Amino acid sequence: MKRGGGDKDGANKGWAPAGEAWPCCAGRQLLCDTLALSNEAHERRHRSPRLLISCDEALFLMASAPPAELGAHCSLPSCNALDFLPIVCLHCSASFCGRHAPPSSHSCPSDPSTSSLSPDELDASRADDQPSFRSLLPDPKRHKRETSEPSEEERVKKEGQQAALAKLKASFAKGKAGTTSTPPTPSATAKKPNPTLDLMRLKGRAVPADPKHVKRAGDVPMSDRLFLKVQHAKVAAKEPDVREVWVSKDITAGKALDLFADLFKVTNDNNATTDPSKLLSLGLPDDPPTRLTLSEPLSAQVANGGTVQLYKGILWP
Repeated sequence: MKRGGGDKDGANKGWAPAGEAWPCCAGRQLLCDTLALSNEAHERRHRSPRLLISCDEALFLMASAPPAELGAHCSLPSCNALDFLPIVCLHCSASFCGRHAPPSSHSCPSDPSTSSLSPDELDASRADDQPSFRSLLPDPKRHKRETSEPSEEERVKKEGQQAALAKLKASFAKGKAGTTSTPPTPSATAKKPNPTLDLMRLKGRAVPADPKHVKRAGDVPMSDRLFLKVQHAKVAAKEPDVREVWVSKDITAGKALDLFADLFKVTNDNNATTDPSKLLSLGLPDDPPTRLTLSEPLSAQVANGGTVQLYKGILWP
């Protein structure tokens, strides 16, 4: 920055010699260098080459100065709101906010259409421009159905629908009166047995008949098991007691008889007596019953999922 060393009258005016800083800016020439102040401007700014205000103080004053005001206040005295986008009236050239920009809203005296109106009329026109409180609320009748009379086409259509409905009801009543309902027979309502489904249910409920398989159920694969319903009647006149069990397919009917006797807690004296009234036997509960051969495998005489009955004292033919 040129500091006036070239003017021979600089010393008389108190300017700083060439190559030297002003006393107020010694070591802080950023402000002066930025503004590129000449000696005259520097003197006018500081009023004295020696004091009154330093460049640091000038920078502080510039930074703390209030910003320029944006927008303009509404010229209507009753409003005076600060609007950052004011609108200038084309008739009176005054600035107004968006609400009072129309000539009728601020009673513009230069508007030809409102110049002939009285103050009361101007207030009334201004009130008409503003929405009422009731207009801002939702219509309370917006959900009510229209109660107007139906058109001729709708009335004819409705009468046709009612006539068709009455005709349909009459045909149903006539058909119901002409037919006689017969109660279903028990054989017709009974469901047919499903052997596959019954076997699946039996597999889910059956328990091992041999006590040694209770703790080691996995030692006999599912494919080597024979699932049965075993029944025994201690008294012939009563319903037999039924147990759902499984046994290994390789055991004989005699071994199964021993297991079933223990299952029903029936004394087995087959090896100690020849009295027919005390002997135990196995058979299929047919009519008449079919006796099983105790020396043959049980799986060869009974189907998987079948029923076996334990008899005592029966006289086989």
